Amino acid sequence: MDGREVRTLADLPPLRDRLLFVGSFPSAASVKAGHYHQDRAGRIFWRRLILAGVLPPATKLDTADDALLGAGHGITDLLKTPADPDAIATDARLTAGVGPLWQKIALWRPAAVVFIDQRAASIAAGRPVSEPWGQLSGVALAGRPCFLMPDLGASPADVEQGLNFLRNLAAALPRDRP
Repeated sequence: MDGREVRTLADLPPLRDRLLFVGSFPSAASVKAGHYHQDRAGRIFWRRLILAGVLPPATKLDTADDALLGAGHGITDLLKTPADPDAIATDARLTAGVGPLWQKIALWRPAAVVFIDQRAASIAAGRPVSEPWGQLSGVALAGRPCFLMPDLGASPADVEQGLNFLRNLAAALPRDRP
């Protein structure tokens, strides 16, 4: 990347008409482990996908991205370089990832794009996102609707409602295509 060798995580493309989860950047712990979301916040993300029924209940958190791929869903980040949020992951650097994200979405054709955090959603939307979770009003990337998962600091009620929304979104995906 930028003319230098960088160890990072490969994109895990979704099958057509499945969900694409998008984060801001991979953590150093995740890159070291070779699997997405292996830090504390990431493990909360995986537990929430299990609670929402996107992943099976017995999914091991250490390899949950493998289970996500096995379910046909995918995952990527706006910034592919592992980052210290304060030092490297500036808004400008994250914004540079929006064009490549559009290209991935156009090629992979997921049913929907689900942002893992509000910062990534706001940068991709090109505006501050006021929704705490759910569908992002007026936001579509490459013709695909965009959604937001509840923030890590969300109230238990918001988490419950947001995960129920995600559960319903996943249940509504077409089942007649491989």
